[in-house]
Amino acid sequence: MSSTTYDRIRDAYDLVFSDTHEKAPFVIDTLQRHGVRTVLELGSGSGLFSIPIKQAGFDIEGLEISREMIAFMEKKHGDLTIHHGDIQNYRLNKQFDAILILSSTLVLLDSHEAIGKSLQCSYDHLPDKGILFLELPNHPVEIRKSNHTQEVHTDDNKAMIVVIQSHATDKLWRENWSIFRQEHGKFTQETTVCDELLYAPQILASQLRDTGFEIIETYGDLFGNPFDENNSWRRVWICRKQ
Repeated sequence: MSSTTYDRIRDAYDLVFSDTHEKAPFVIDTLQRHGVRTVLELGSGSGLFSIPIKQAGFDIEGLEISREMIAFMEKKHGDLTIHHGDIQNYRLNKQFDAILILSSTLVLLDSHEAIGKSLQCSYDHLPDKGILFLELPNHPVEIRKSNHTQEVHTDDNKAMIVVIQSHATDKLWRENWSIFRQEHGKFTQETTVCDELLYAPQILASQLRDTGFEIIETYGDLFGNPFDENNSWRRVWICRKQ
């Protein structure tokens, strides 16, 4: 996971994921059901989840690898504590009731070995019975329904256009982003690549168990719908530290 990638998409992120506000209530409700007060979000990005969670009354902090993304988020909400760091080797010298790894952040790491390191870091930053909240892609469905497709996002003023072309390789789900920004009457273009590891759910489930987590709830999206292996685009696991 390269910080350069997320430096480049800093301001495009909110446009592409503009529906996050519709998903945050389920995350908030889940945290409330489990009696959570303190939260750490790994890969907090531009604060699309962290900000509404803080506004709901939680004591939340973030961890983000991109300094540009941190700066962009701070312009939106300067009252959030965001740590600069990598999700596979961070040390904050404190624990949280819950850790969130949303928006496919865990599989932005390039191997199951790297994922294992991140899970261990999360384990170390949770108390007994602490909650690990994972939102992951269900890649077989995503590949079947959107391989070799293109999506276009435009803001209301048409000052930014984002084109994302997606396809699967042997080991990756690859998104090629082209970002067109209008500045002083002219468009500039910036391109970057966002890769997701085509992870094996069975291996990840085993890694969770070996690290010391129990999967206690499973959903098919961040609206709380049931998980369907053949139709759900997302895989949401609520895990508890044993």
